[in-house]
Amino acid sequence: MSASDEQEMLKRLRELEEENARLRNARSPETGATLSVTEGDYKGHPTLTFEGPFRSFTLGLKKLTVIKELWPQVEAFLDRHATAPSGKKRPDDSDDKL
Repeated sequence: MSASDEQEMLKRLRELEEENARLRNARSPETGATLSVTEGDYKGHPTLTFEGPFRSFTLGLKKLTVIKELWPQVEAFLDRHATAPSGKKRPDDSDDKL
């Protein structure tokens, strides 16, 4: 293994360790964890990057447009599968409503 490959692997290992530490120390949104959305670009295309107590992810215009068009269905899904603060499904939620 060349020295440059080893340095790249060590750099990636440090990045993963930092991400693991961040995820382990993350607090849930109910306890005040910071959520953020940052505008950026990928190969010249506009994107939004979502960061918080979860693995960060990025969405581009096409996926965001689809989500916007289908938002009522997303909200209905979230309502059906919402959980109580304890993490358990609410007693009034029922999958047989589908």
